[in-house]
Amino acid sequence: MAAHRKRLVENLISLSAVQGLSILFPLITFPYLIRVLGIEGFGVFSLVQTFIMYFDLLVSFGFGLTATKRISANMQDELMVKQIIIAVYILKTILFLISFLIFIACSFTPFLQGHIYLLPLSAFYLLGNMLFPDWYFQGIQKMRNITFVTLISKAISLLLILVMVKEKTDIEYAIIAMSAGNMVAGIIAMILMFKSLSNGFVLPSRGFIKDVFKESSYVFMSIILAPLYSSVNIFILRIFTNPLMVGYYAVAEKIFNAIGMLTNIINRTFYPHLSQLYVSSIKAYKKNINKLLVIIAGIFFVFALMQFFGAALIVKFLFGKEQEDISYSVAILKIMSVALIFSPFVSFFFQLMIIQEQKKESIINISIAAITNIIIGSVFTYLWAGKGLAVNLCLMVMLMFFLNRRSFIKKIKSLNT
Repeated sequence: MAAHRKRLVENLISLSAVQGLSILFPLITFPYLIRVLGIEGFGVFSLVQTFIMYFDLLVSFGFGLTATKRISANMQDELMVKQIIIAVYILKTILFLISFLIFIACSFTPFLQGHIYLLPLSAFYLLGNMLFPDWYFQGIQKMRNITFVTLISKAISLLLILVMVKEKTDIEYAIIAMSAGNMVAGIIAMILMFKSLSNGFVLPSRGFIKDVFKESSYVFMSIILAPLYSSVNIFILRIFTNPLMVGYYAVAEKIFNAIGMLTNIINRTFYPHLSQLYVSSIKAYKKNINKLLVIIAGIFFVFALMQFFGAALIVKFLFGKEQEDISYSVAILKIMSVALIFSPFVSFFFQLMIIQEQKKESIINISIAAITNIIIGSVFTYLWAGKGLAVNLCLMVMLMFFLNRRSFIKKIKSLNT
């Protein structure tokens, strides 16, 4: 028991370091990019990043949850673990090739006029994520390897950004810098994974690969729909407004997302642990969840207050003293503070629903939020631009919170009977 707690603490520290780097990196790079590329250039850069995120979800295909769960359940069976690894990489390679072809086709969209090379270049960022076996290290509960590789990745990207991005027209170089760091991280992580295993791999059967694909497809449907109530908003904003407005909104959204990323520390640390408890002891499972809910609520309530009252200082830091007007981004960030109170519970309850085999319910919940977001988000953006979209974000996060919480409680009550 002591060894198990020690491993949880080590994983918590490792993932805290990863998330710390993920927050520190934007705090250094985004102010620099905003000042060099300008607000409109940063808006284009953010648009491409959002586009990449969608296809990262496609290539990941929910393996971060399903493959992690499978490996965690078969840690003592190395042959099975190897089959899971090969099956996941076969599927991810196919999904990456599909994504790359779509990237080429979408390079000619009006939104990227004059930046035809941005999406093909960003494919290397996607390739790095495809290679990175974070799901393997989470499954065996050795997150310190993720910390080591993430540090190298961020350092490479930061160095290249500072060296290569010097003019407003250097958006391509910013994409190259981000992609290069990710590629190196993916390659190193793969090497570490294979070194931790004995030699020899067995090609899994088609039936096994289909089973892995089918299991992840339910999770993927839930995950791919999730941006339709959040990140798709930047595209809605671009349709109804202009690149400058996208830039102002993107700055506030980056800050909001950076703080919200702290949820991943708890989610990724305790997901394998809670998966095992759900099978071995429902009582211990519920006890651990209740403790985590109290911790999450306390932490993010404080963060929401800090974001609201410190919005002007945070945005001013990112924009730089020479920028003329930050009031619009400040107002958007203050509105988003309400969403920050509820946002960590959305992903936390979602992961609990995956553990509890509520995949269909999760798809229904996200579908409701996605459809509602597109309708209300479009209306609010048309009427009140970026501020309206920020209010819409708050409403959608609250809606997802209540939907996922209701589904979770329904399942828990059925376990008591």
